[in-house]
Amino acid sequence: MKGVILAAGVGSRLTPITDNKPKHMIFLCGQPLISYVLTAIKSSGIKDLILVIGKTDKITKSFLENGEKLGLRLEYAVQEKPMGTADALKSALKLIDEDNFLVVYGDILLSDTAIQKALKCFNELKEPIVTAVPMKTVQEYGLIEEKNGKLINLIEKPKKAFGEAFVNAGIYIFTKEEISKAIKETKKSSRGEYELTDSIKVLLRKGFSINVVKITSDEWMDIGRPWDILEANKRILSKIKTNIFGEVSEKATLIGEVYIAKNAKVKPYSIIEGPAFIDEEAEIGPNSLIRPYTSLGRKSKIGNCCEVKNSVIMNNTKIAHLSYIGDSVIGEFCNIGAGVKIANLKLNEKNVKMIVKGRKLDTGRRKLGAFLGDNVKIGVNASIMPGVKIGSSAIIGPNVVVYKDVPNKKMILLKQNLTIKKI
Repeated sequence: MKGVILAAGVGSRLTPITDNKPKHMIFLCGQPLISYVLTAIKSSGIKDLILVIGKTDKITKSFLENGEKLGLRLEYAVQEKPMGTADALKSALKLIDEDNFLVVYGDILLSDTAIQKALKCFNELKEPIVTAVPMKTVQEYGLIEEKNGKLINLIEKPKKAFGEAFVNAGIYIFTKEEISKAIKETKKSSRGEYELTDSIKVLLRKGFSINVVKITSDEWMDIGRPWDILEANKRILSKIKTNIFGEVSEKATLIGEVYIAKNAKVKPYSIIEGPAFIDEEAEIGPNSLIRPYTSLGRKSKIGNCCEVKNSVIMNNTKIAHLSYIGDSVIGEFCNIGAGVKIANLKLNEKNVKMIVKGRKLDTGRRKLGAFLGDNVKIGVNASIMPGVKIGSSAIIGPNVVVYKDVPNKKMILLKQNLTIKKI
């Protein structure tokens, strides 16, 4: 059986982290998100894969190439315009030469057991498969209605409030002929896209029996909002084991599970509390504290007397001395000046709220820092308040306190009124 991974989305809800890369190419613990999806599929025994990417996506193909380094055989299909998941799958159908195939969304974090459950059910019943996962709030997902393991209805982003229910997990098994005909009959949704969930409803109307395979929330995670990156990072780090390939000073302290890649350096009197991941050529310290669930990217640098807690610091980013970074995601090639503080707790200690696509959302987190795009520069002694997003290539001047989101390529400076007197 072949697998199709739908990875043509742009991830607009994750800006500014996705300003310069598709969502599935966000790096977590040394690998892009798509690599974890591919590895899970491979562990389930499927090695021939078709990856559907967007027309302007050169990053994915450049990194994965033909899949050989992951032990896979990769082909690529290009979705010319972002016209929805059914249209994305349609672009891959011509490369499928088998009757049945697996479909997985490329921007989720999942375990191989989730895929194995779907394959097991299909092998037993030989009918199309959709997967469902329990969710406390379902408004941002596709609600699954089923009876005795059979799909009855699929409601995309329901407006009516529901309690905990099962939602579409984005793992399917289809028969080529059946889904091809259904896609041809699929009409544009209210969002102006051809939705795969609508194609599935076409199959239902035609009387096809579709099985619902339930998986657990431990086996699956959607990464649809900026703070989900931190949770995904935590899940990956929770499985990490200690391996030291880099250079660790005898005067440094490692606690718990810590992975340190080759050519990384941990300088004297630095402390790393695991689980933590330090990528190739990263530098820490001296005298710095890396707290649990922190991932440092390749060639990142944490200077003297810094503290980084529960954060994702991406490749080539430098954080100067005496800085604090809490519960944050920092993009690539950022330069954080000395004494910068990224706060992660409001004075009233209530949940942090963030603006996502024009809507203010409760993150459900009391502790949450900032989200910086690529190439951001922050001057000395600046302070960033909880839940703030700073767009790519923005510049924050010295001593500025940032309370609101900053757009891409904007400079924020503090204007001073100085009084000069004779002595």
